[in-house]
Amino acid sequence: MRVLLTGGGTGGHAYPALAIAQALRERVPGVELLYAGTQRGMEAELAAREGIAFRAVRARGLSGKSLPDLARGARELAAGSLQAWQLVRSFRPSVVVGTGGYVQVPVVLAALATGVPFLLQEQNAFPGRANRWLSRWAGAVGVPYPETVAAFRRGTRCVVTGNPVRREVLAITREQGARALGLSPSSPAVYAFGGSLGARRLNQALLEALPELLARPELQLVWSTGKGQLEQVMAGLAANKINPSRRPGLVVREYLHDAPAALAAADLVVVRGGGITLAEVTVRGLPAIIVPSPNVAHDEQTHNARILEARGAARLVPERELDGPRLAREIRAILDDPRRRRSMVAASRALGRPDAAHRLADLAIALSGTSVTRYPGGA
Repeated sequence: MRVLLTGGGTGGHAYPALAIAQALRERVPGVELLYAGTQRGMEAELAAREGIAFRAVRARGLSGKSLPDLARGARELAAGSLQAWQLVRSFRPSVVVGTGGYVQVPVVLAALATGVPFLLQEQNAFPGRANRWLSRWAGAVGVPYPETVAAFRRGTRCVVTGNPVRREVLAITREQGARALGLSPSSPAVYAFGGSLGARRLNQALLEALPELLARPELQLVWSTGKGQLEQVMAGLAANKINPSRRPGLVVREYLHDAPAALAAADLVVVRGGGITLAEVTVRGLPAIIVPSPNVAHDEQTHNARILEARGAARLVPERELDGPRLAREIRAILDDPRRRRSMVAASRALGRPDAAHRLADLAIALSGTSVTRYPGGA
């Protein structure tokens, strides 16, 4: 069985593909995997870590407002389509699995043109335009929530699988996570993460809230500032006479490669509303304060956050309302109320889908027509 994975530009599109790849390797020993992604995204490095061969495909969105932007996007799409067609013809996949991002479009279209079945995996409560358009030809579309199905055209084969998460997120214990980060597993911990590129407003609010939060000596904080923002955060800490190296339980990094450890050690998270971020939060059963990014198309992160808030698993704080005092109040309100926190933990855990990667792998296997009599680890 040969599987061509595609999706990227951000970790939110790359990590699901890798989670599905892990599940496929468990289900079908000897499966051949190839990842088609962008050269500038995270996926090349992440695929290499998993031992998956990688090929770059040119891709760019067509959502620019000016004619030159649209022309550049069209040229990139044409070039990427040729690359993708050549890749599909040479690799001859049994099935293509797309997890989103601009690069998915030419690869999935090449699969369609050559008669290769494909599976789409949508991470958001409200799907993007590309997946809504491509879904009419898909063998199946894996969606995160029952509410997502209504956004697709009638007749689309939607399967509510949940969002896939890496096995590292599922396997690590609280004690292991705390030890990896130098934290105490018996003290409360908050994990704040604004995405790989960071969230300037969230970082500023944390700087403003930190003196009040750190007045509680037992409170621990793991803070991932995002790319290019660590220097500014460290300057803000220095201005407040806070030195992370001298304050036990305060971990500040630009990007936390060991995010599974931080999730395992946390009692509460402060995060953006990306679909995969929230999937990782809910499989760990964590209460969340969600600050959706206002800079994504169709306000997808707010749609995601509303589902968690409606189920009692999270608090939604619009970025325009976020400042230090508000953030400190929200954190205290959850950590200082054990009954409320237990209720949020139960609601979060109920939303988590730890079997999502294997369910998506099973869909890919079925679409490929591969005869597998026994799946290792399968039901």
